[in-house]
Amino acid sequence: MELILGNPFTYLDTLLLIFVRTMSMMIIMPFLSNRGIPNIAKIGMGFFFSLIIINLITPLTDTRSILLIDYAILVIKEFITGWMLGFGVYIVFAILTLAGQFIDYQIGFSMVNVFDPLSQTQITITGNFYYFTFLLIFLATRSYGYIFRALKTSYQFIPIGKLSPSNYLYDSLIEYFNTFFLLALQVAAPIFFVMLVTNVVLGILARAVPQLNMFVIGFPIKIILGLFILYFTMALFDNVAEIIIRELKIMMDMLIRGMAP
Repeated sequence: MELILGNPFTYLDTLLLIFVRTMSMMIIMPFLSNRGIPNIAKIGMGFFFSLIIINLITPLTDTRSILLIDYAILVIKEFITGWMLGFGVYIVFAILTLAGQFIDYQIGFSMVNVFDPLSQTQITITGNFYYFTFLLIFLATRSYGYIFRALKTSYQFIPIGKLSPSNYLYDSLIEYFNTFFLLALQVAAPIFFVMLVTNVVLGILARAVPQLNMFVIGFPIKIILGLFILYFTMALFDNVAEIIIRELKIMMDMLIRGMAP
């Protein structure tokens, strides 16, 4: 804080660039991008984070020789850097949303979407339930500190204006999407197994008793069994949350190293 108070105009250009990186990350992060949070609160939070970060890094001192077009390029680079960090958080949170969509498809809830007024999107019931359950755990355990520590660490590996995406970034993101789908399938695996057994049993009954309408009988059976298994698997959700938080650390480290010069 003494840096800004002692030299309020000398480091104003640096503060603006830090503010751009911080805000571009916040506008896509799942729990800060919600429309329910007032924009003035987001701007204020980003400003105070920028004040903290500028005292932890080496600021730009010689800004008089920077042309307007060069400064605009610096702003774009900082925006892309912050946006990529926020996008990494979004991908990790989307693992549970995708798992919920897999589950709803199996138990017959895929046609029942709910409108999320915060994100302004349609989302399945179980996906919405998983998302907010994990969000509560994420906030209660103060795991959001990993994200803002990653933002601070990004300035050590990616100084202001030094964004340099490498092939490692592209290859890592493409490879991570395999992990993304695999984790979502693992979360939904108990429902998949139960529904597989249920479909086999219903198929046998359809052959043995052709008079029964398996569609009418099977639909409520799948819903009851699905909700039953969902209830009992929630006891393991803290382990799932731990895995997702660990994946968040891996994702942030991968993005920072992939964008470092």
